[in-house]
Order: sequence, then C-alpha cells, then structure tokens
Amino acid sequence: MQLRVIATDYDGTIAQDGVLDPAVREAIAVARKRGVMVVIVTGRILSELRHVAGCLDFVDGVVAENGAVVAFPNGHISVLGSAPPLSLISKLTHRGIDFKVGRCVVEMDAEYADVAIELIRELELPLAITFNRGRMMLLPASISKSVGLRELLGALGVSVHNAVGIGDAENDHELIACCEHGVAVAWGSERLKQVAGHVIEGHGPAAVGEYIKRISADIRLPPETMTHRKLILEEIEGKAPFEIAIRGRNVLVAGDTKSGKSWLAGLLVEQQILQGYTVYAFDPEGDYSSLATLPNTVVLGAGRLLPHGDDLKMLLQQGLSVVLNLSHLEHHQKREYIQQHLPLVAQHRRERGFPHRILLDECHYFLDGTDGVGLLDSQLDGYTLVTYLPSLLPANVLKLVDVVAVTRLAEQKEVDALRNMLDDTTFSNVDSHDWYDQLANLGITEAALLPPTEEVAGRLRRFVVAPRLTTHVRHRTKYFDIPVPEGRQFVFTENGRPVGETAATLRELSAAASRTTPSVLAGHNRHHDISRWIASLFCDHDLANDVRQLESKHKREVAKECFATDLAEIIERRYESTHQ
Repeated sequence: MQLRVIATDYDGTIAQDGVLDPAVREAIAVARKRGVMVVIVTGRILSELRHVAGCLDFVDGVVAENGAVVAFPNGHISVLGSAPPLSLISKLTHRGIDFKVGRCVVEMDAEYADVAIELIRELELPLAITFNRGRMMLLPASISKSVGLRELLGALGVSVHNAVGIGDAENDHELIACCEHGVAVAWGSERLKQVAGHVIEGHGPAAVGEYIKRISADIRLPPETMTHRKLILEEIEGKAPFEIAIRGRNVLVAGDTKSGKSWLAGLLVEQQILQGYTVYAFDPEGDYSSLATLPNTVVLGAGRLLPHGDDLKMLLQQGLSVVLNLSHLEHHQKREYIQQHLPLVAQHRRERGFPHRILLDECHYFLDGTDGVGLLDSQLDGYTLVTYLPSLLPANVLKLVDVVAVTRLAEQKEVDALRNMLDDTTFSNVDSHDWYDQLANLGITEAALLPPTEEVAGRLRRFVVAPRLTTHVRHRTKYFDIPVPEGRQFVFTENGRPVGETAATLRELSAAASRTTPSVLAGHNRHHDISRWIASLFCDHDLANDVRQLESKHKREVAKECFATDLAEIIERRYESTHQ
C-alpha cells in the first residue's frame, strides 16, 4: 500500500518546548519534495501554533485544537465543533482557574480535572475531557484528532489508509488508530507505544526527522510489528475469531468450480470495503454484484455503463469501490478489457494511493504466459487473485503471493501447484502430502489457509468461512446442486442395509427423501443422520440445526410426504432456490 501522507503531532514529537526541531523541518521538506504530504495534528490552538512555529506553509495542512479546527493550504479554516459554552467560561473565571480558550477547546492544567468534571455535570454539558501529559482539554464529545485528520485528508483527496500517524501522548491514540500505520516515539507514553505499529527509537524530535526521511524514500507504507486492521476468516461463538492481516500482501484464492472460492474472496473484499478501503474488482462472471449494497460501492457493466479508458480514469478519481462486471463480454473481449484496464487501475493507485486492493477473478485466463506478471504492479502488491486452475499461473506470478486460501480442491495437479509454491522458501521443508486429502474433502462452507501464509506457521489451517453481510443468490443457488466428494454421499439404509436411494447434493437429498419409505426415514430421523451429514459435509450448521429439529419431530413413522415436503422447504428457504 502506498505512502501518501505523514500526519504528526507537534509538541513532544517534532518540537521541544514549542520549538520545531531543525532536523524535522528539513526532513519535512525532503518528504514533500518526494511527493509525500506532511500535516501537523496538534492539541494546540492554531494561533499559538503559528506563534511558536512561524508560518505554517512548510506543511500541507494543520489540524488544531485536538481535531476541532482544520487549516487548509489555501488559508481556509474549518471549525468542526461548537464554541465553548459561556456558562463554563464564567464558572472557571469565577473560581480563578487559569485556562485558555480556542474556537472550540478549553485548555487548562490537568490538576483541575475534578473541577472540570464537576462543572460539566452541573451545567449538563456535552463535553469530553482529553488529557495531554500535564494538560487537559475540554471539547465536544464528537471531536478527536482522527475526526479533524479525516476532514483534512478528505479535502486533500488522500485516504487515511495511505497515512502514517506519529504521536507521543494520551491524546494521540485516535491519531495513530486512524492512520493505516501508527507510530509512537520511544520517549512518549508507555501505553501509546504498546498499541503502536512501530516505535521510533531515540531521545527526541531529531529521531523523528530521521524516520520521516527514511520512510518517505519508499513508495510503500513501512511494515509494522502489530496490525490493528484485520479480516475475519472464521467466527464461531465462544471462540476467538480467526483473523488475518492482508495489507500490502497478495492473496491467492483457489478452489474447484462451485466450491465457494468467489464467495470467500467476496468475504475478504466486503470486510475491506466496510473498513473504508477502496477496492476494484474485475469480475468476469458476475460473482460480485451483490457488493453494490455496501457503502461507496458501485457495480458497472453486465451490458451497461462499463467504463473504458478515460471514463475509467474519471471514475478512479472519485475514490469509490467498483465492481467491473464483464459477464456480458465474449472471452476475447474480457481478455482485451483486462489487459488494457488492469494496468490503468494500478497506475492510478501508484499516483494517488487507491484503490487499496485490486481483485481479479478467473485470473488464470488473463495472467497466463510469461508476460502475465507484467499486468501486475509487483512493487505495491495488494492483489487478490482468484482461480480454479492455479497450475496455469506462471511461476513469476505465484512467487508474488503472500497468502493462500483454498476452498475444496480435488485435482492433484492443482494441489501440486500450491505445494510447489513452497519450493525455495522458508517453508520448503513443510510436509504437505496430506493436502490432497484435506483439500479434496473440505465442506461446502469450509476453506483452508496454507503456507506460505505466515499466520499458519507452516501448517494447513481449516476454517468455517465467516458469514457475509451481503447476500449472493447466485452463489447460494450453486450450493443446492454441488455434489459432495465421491464416497461421501448420503446412503438411505434400513437395518444397516442400503435401500437403493443415495444423494450427493441437497437437491438430490430432497428428491430421494420423497421416494423413501416412512420406516427408512424414521430410522434415520431417530439417529439424526441427515442433519449430521449436512453439518459434516456442507458445514452449514444453521441448516443442520433446522433439519435436526425436523428429525426430532418425525422420529416415528409418519406420512412420508410430510417429512419430505418439510425437508425440501427448509433447504429451499436456506438456499433461495426452486425445488424441482
């Protein structure tokens, strides 16, 4: 992910006793010359900052009063909060307390915290107290450094996901949490250092100057030791979520046709969009159209409004997440469109920092051949590649992959392609012989994370795919007809002997139940065989629970039409299909 802006606190971070460190001033100039914006985010009143720092044109903007006041490069000032209540000013003056008043902030020594709380309660004021070492600020509860920074960066056309935030004290928590990469200084707050992604070693502001020079020399955001934005892969009640960080990492999602690979890739994209990242998805088959219900996301194509050339460039400027639905095009047209526009999107990201992630489904059709890697920006990464034929991807493309997620994959040749990715890596000694069986037998809502993904420590890690916010009727309808692996079909039996009916899909299960005798159904119901088969093969525990309740209701011999009809209705309701 590209570095576009450095947002730094002032006092204690780049200034000592109000004086800006000369080394920092020089470093800011160097960073801006390299194309990296620098903004100051401070608790100081703007007029005070100008008094101690001089003319502020050495930065690209200022957030003052802990987020309440935003000063833009053109001189315009925006006030995001309300003025301090006169009743509060009067009470503080009457008590003889020394304080300062800004456009929104009331600042005083932290020793008066009890008095401030008393007056806020007495006057019923919607104010919050923020501490900054030995000082204290009273501000509208909605105001913070992150609020002001988002306002400033929005006007500058920059995303907080392309920002590094640097701070030293209690009031900088919101700043470093807001930025994609949060940094604390070694001489600052202990708690802030604990939650920061990086700590600048040293003894004062000059060390920050060195850090700014170093990171601004690289187009990418610096790596961090602790990631505070993660994606949830599995979420089971009573257990800690299984999460993964994918910032600046290339992700490969592989799996058989109709195994749920696009659903899994959509889950990752959905969570990123909800976290405020922008995503561009090249969607050859129309699998991602439901993402249009998410904030700031549009779907274009499928026969109308597919942007080309300059139109796509104009769309990129808007900072939206976009799904490019190519399902209406012939294969050669899809290939031509992607070859022309995938690099265009990557070039815009190099210039502006977004979209933060680029997804390419059915990527084996478009990245094949020795020149396939040329369509990707290998320096900025941030790609999600989806395929059912990883064996067709060139070796130089697979070498770019950092995270491998797999839905059911039965073909040995395709599993071999994933195993070969470990060659000449730190995971080359991993025993992956059991991958064939494990990947071939993944349930319909299961997936696995594989090495070289760091989070799995050299092991295959199975998980039940977390639920999505957006529905996907096409995807769920496919599940109605997906066969389970050979040898795992449901076999209807009586007294342990097969009666002739078997089912490899949920549709076949409904149909076979309607042809099976009441005594056979009652025997299976008593042992909850059908619900256990659904849970173990499809990993759809909600459907399995509904079927289990139906089995309990029909443990005795009853009219077969009743059970079969109810079973079909439960499955249809779950998968939004029409039973035939």
